[in-house]
Amino acid sequence: LRLLLKKGIITQEEYDQALRETGQVAEAPPSRVEATTLAQAESGAPTKAIPTAKDADGNNTVDFGKGIKFGYDRGLYTQFKDKFRLKIRLRVQARFTDSQFNSAYNTPGDAKNYPTVSSSGVISATKHAEGLAFFGVHRTRLVFEGFAFSPDINYFVQFRNDTADSTTQLGGARSTTQLYDSYLTFKQISWANLRVGQYRTHFGRQEFFSSALLQFVDRGFVAEAFVPNVIDRRDQGVTIFSDQEKYPVNYAFGVFNGVGINLNKLGLSTPGNANELMYVGRMTADILGKPGYPEGDLADSQTPQLAVGASYGYNGGLQTNTTGAGSNNQVSTAIASLGNGRLLNQGVVDIGTGGLDFILKYRGFSLQAEGFVRNVDTHDHSKRIGNATGYYVQGGYFVLPGKLEVVGRWSAMDPDTRAAQDLMTSGLGGLNWYFNGHEHKVQFDYGVLTTQLSAADAGGAISLIENRFRLQYTIVF
Repeated sequence: LRLLLKKGIITQEEYDQALRETGQVAEAPPSRVEATTLAQAESGAPTKAIPTAKDADGNNTVDFGKGIKFGYDRGLYTQFKDKFRLKIRLRVQARFTDSQFNSAYNTPGDAKNYPTVSSSGVISATKHAEGLAFFGVHRTRLVFEGFAFSPDINYFVQFRNDTADSTTQLGGARSTTQLYDSYLTFKQISWANLRVGQYRTHFGRQEFFSSALLQFVDRGFVAEAFVPNVIDRRDQGVTIFSDQEKYPVNYAFGVFNGVGINLNKLGLSTPGNANELMYVGRMTADILGKPGYPEGDLADSQTPQLAVGASYGYNGGLQTNTTGAGSNNQVSTAIASLGNGRLLNQGVVDIGTGGLDFILKYRGFSLQAEGFVRNVDTHDHSKRIGNATGYYVQGGYFVLPGKLEVVGRWSAMDPDTRAAQDLMTSGLGGLNWYFNGHEHKVQFDYGVLTTQLSAADAGGAISLIENRFRLQYTIVF
């Protein structure tokens, strides 16, 4: 009877009636997955599960029974009841860059903000004698995420293998895959989530969320320069924070090593800074709605969405020397790559960084801005460097809702308030086409970046000028 039912010779009603007449208990009819698997086995073909239409969660899922599921939900995942879940995601961002430089970029070049630091710690000017045009796989990311033992114990592990294709960060491709994120988040208490490991610190707006969610090809240089450790937006430590999806006002407070990724102060410390750590705090308030962190109003919000935030970070005892006791080439080159070259060779320093930010979204329009101040105290009082200040303002509008967006951004930074004629500025405009939100898009931007160097910096007041065109394709799955 089951064979006749599977072959469609009899109906389900006829099958049930025949069983009742013979006194047998009616069995559940074979599922689509079971029937297909059996047919494949009978034909000698490899068995392969066929996804069901959609489960209750709204995701394309194969339910194997006994709590075991496999499917696609913004990444391939497998799950066993409410005990374990593993999702695998991949991101690729391929980029083309074309930059033209004025003659000052060759002589004298930039030895102050984005200098080149050799493996032996020697600082030299970054120079461009001619224009550049090149392709690069700017970002490749492989993510493993999910939960273990309970949905309230989340894990996130991310590896990267990127091409260093910024015109201010010379050095070519990273030759090996690198651990980028590795952390656990305990979410049992919504107002006191706990995160431990290596991850982005809760500081600022643009530096806190994924680079896949940007309106521009990349983050602005100001936001990058003002990360609290002056090295990287990521660090190793622990953070307690509230669930921003549940509350309109949220907080975060974390303690970190203060030397960036895959590194701690063992071997870097000198007697004056062996026990010092970095502290980072952030407060946010959703004034209207919940605009979140992703840039642009992809949702075409029909009511205004407004949020504000404030951040502060203190990184004590950072060794900035490029050579000698406590120095580290990874730290030195990272400082230079973010436009903080003026901090190099200042000895051990204490750095305090504050920031304010806001974001507004409404009917396809978006506007956000951040402002920063950094104070630097040198342990060696014979060395002095001024504060740094910076800000950016950026906005966008969807000409075609959810598809075509026009964007613009202005950024400015004073890297040393004690010095004159050292302002850095950037003006960018661009277009974005979204195939499927931020996870599948093409972005173009064009900008003019200007770096002023004073007579004390370059033997005469000059301006370094770069005209830069970038085209980037992003896919995340």
